[in-house]
Amino acid sequence: MSFLLTRLPPFAADYSGVASALHDLGGLVVIHDASGCTGSYTGYDEPRWFSGRSSVFCSGLREFDAIMGNDQKLLDNILRATREADHGFVAVVASPVPMLVGFDVDGFANLVEHETGLPAFGFATTGLGLYDKGLSAAFLAVAKRFVAEPEEPPAGANILGASPLDDIDGATLVRLRRVLDRADLPLVSIWGQESGLDALGRAAGAAVNLVVAAAALPLARFMERRWGIPFVTGLPLDEHDEAALAVVLARAAAGEPSEPAPAPGLVPAPDDAGAGRQTVALVGEQIHMGAIRAALRRRRDGARIRVASFFAFDETLAEPGDCRLAHEEHAAAWLAAEDADLVVGDPLLRVLLPDAAPTGFVAVPHRAVSARLDHTSGDRCAGDPADAIRGAIDDILGRPRR
Repeated sequence: MSFLLTRLPPFAADYSGVASALHDLGGLVVIHDASGCTGSYTGYDEPRWFSGRSSVFCSGLREFDAIMGNDQKLLDNILRATREADHGFVAVVASPVPMLVGFDVDGFANLVEHETGLPAFGFATTGLGLYDKGLSAAFLAVAKRFVAEPEEPPAGANILGASPLDDIDGATLVRLRRVLDRADLPLVSIWGQESGLDALGRAAGAAVNLVVAAAALPLARFMERRWGIPFVTGLPLDEHDEAALAVVLARAAAGEPSEPAPAPGLVPAPDDAGAGRQTVALVGEQIHMGAIRAALRRRRDGARIRVASFFAFDETLAEPGDCRLAHEEHAAAWLAAEDADLVVGDPLLRVLLPDAAPTGFVAVPHRAVSARLDHTSGDRCAGDPADAIRGAIDDILGRPRR
């Protein structure tokens, strides 16, 4: 019950993270549930479901089959599906009921691979973990199974963690490609969307990895250990960020030490000592919020800016005062303690603000939090969220404290 939500909706779950990471790879993804978890992923979490094509099926798990352990029915359905269409692999993704009845997802995946002749994965997701864990698990599974050893000298760059669940959309991908162009680094693959298995299979030949979400850091570290590929974290919000990030990427690809000026989101924290400083609280995906922090410091140097996240949180990217949020009440207590002049985050997080606090709020929707609501809500930022945030700085932080 430590992650009980009473004021916020359920966040995107681990099984949605797995399915989303595999969406564009041409595999057969089977979510083993009674249809509710599959419906959450296809109907709310995954924006590509309504405009693209992907083989994601529900196992149609029923009470009798769960109690009696009738796995043959699921196997027969998978065999039929693989005969009717070509798939590069099969992924069996578990949900709460398989967890409760002790379904051996890895053993079943081995059986599927033996019967179909296709590579098969088993993901022991439970629905109790969050989407970032599913993304990380799927990225690593694909890397270990499909990425080939490089045959040529390293060249180009991979983009790691570009998931729609973290609102990496078409405009953001265009900006990321511009960064690679500035750094004279050809794109090798994008992990999270667009790239298929062929492109991901060539990922070990890259000279550098650009990590745009904290959920991809385990993948980046695995590739660094396995193939010696350095990585840079950052998410550009404007042309200044693009130029700065391109310089850091180019130096990393060339094996040179980093410049004193780090990539967006990694700007050293100023001294927070002293009373009267304006405080900004950024709540969301860690690398995205770190990039917003860097942009805000360029505009309003001296503000105390904290980052907090319910999701993947890496201490190497954190500054003093940043926080990994354990649950809803922890988040509400942290926001109350920060007493921020400005809070930036998904619009649904407003309910966690203290009632009497004179806090300004800028909505930056996060798909994993508010799902499809942010696409229809009037709170959704029009255009570049960074522009809305900068305007809010002038409007809100310019006011005297009450």
